[in-house]
Amino acid sequence: MALDKEETGERVLAIAETLLNEGGMDNLKARTIAEQAGISVGSVYNLFSDLDGVHRAVNMRLLDRLGVAGAAAMADLGRRGITDVRQRLMALAGAYVRFVEAHPGSWPALLAFNRRRSVLTEPDVYEARLDQLFEIIASVLADGGFDLDEDTRRIAARTLWSSVHGIVTSGYAGRSVSRQADEIDRQIELLVAVFIRGLERGGTFAHAGPTAS
Repeated sequence: MALDKEETGERVLAIAETLLNEGGMDNLKARTIAEQAGISVGSVYNLFSDLDGVHRAVNMRLLDRLGVAGAAAMADLGRRGITDVRQRLMALAGAYVRFVEAHPGSWPALLAFNRRRSVLTEPDVYEARLDQLFEIIASVLADGGFDLDEDTRRIAARTLWSSVHGIVTSGYAGRSVSRQADEIDRQIELLVAVFIRGLERGGTFAHAGPTAS
């Protein structure tokens, strides 16, 4: 029975992710999930308590998948003996771009889901998964020979992540499909190059503060 429940839950999540990919949050309906899974609406709620519970479980799987993609990109470079910081950061950015392309509806739905969550006073499983993603970037920066303490490296990793995310998000919001992929790649290349050059020149928070009068 436990196995049946687990298998049904996996089927529900697979259906839910497909629905999100096809139409975003508005396309996620308990009745549609139940019909496609061959179960009752009540069974959906028994498994995940409510529709937000289904969406949250899909989101967890997406974050885990993104973490695996980032780790795989780093492992591939490691096998090839590539240690250059720029190449490693570009590989991570490329993994993120491919991930977004592969999840055209479910990833934006995850972001929309998070935006409507209440502000949390304590870290939760979402934050833990995001921290794992940031740590991959931070580890690349740690190997770069930059003069960054742990906290600054953490902030730098989050800054780079946010910047790449902004480029990708705004790029795919555009209408020119023929140009967007090339434009996104070029913007990311410029961002990473400038980011690294700034770190090489000692660009830390001390340099970003107000100018002394």
